[in-house]
Amino acid sequence: MNSLDKIRFLLLYDKPPASTCYGYLELNRDGNMIALYNSFGEEIDMFGGHEFVRVRALGKFDDEEGDNFYSLLESDGVG
Repeated sequence: MNSLDKIRFLLLYDKPPASTCYGYLELNRDGNMIALYNSFGEEIDMFGGHEFVRVRALGKFDDEEGDNFYSLLESDGVG
């Protein structure tokens, strides 16, 4: 099971965002980051000089079932 957390960016591509900027962090079952998403749910480069803090966990989903991933995003107002 992968998990999805809501995050707040402190740095985005090595620069502080102009306003409060949220995104999402996907972790695998071992707790390792496997993907980073912007506030629209679009995947962004994980190694782009980002710093963030976790805001809250949105939930877990089966990594083979993409619908559950999108349901978690929709529950947070994305889409």
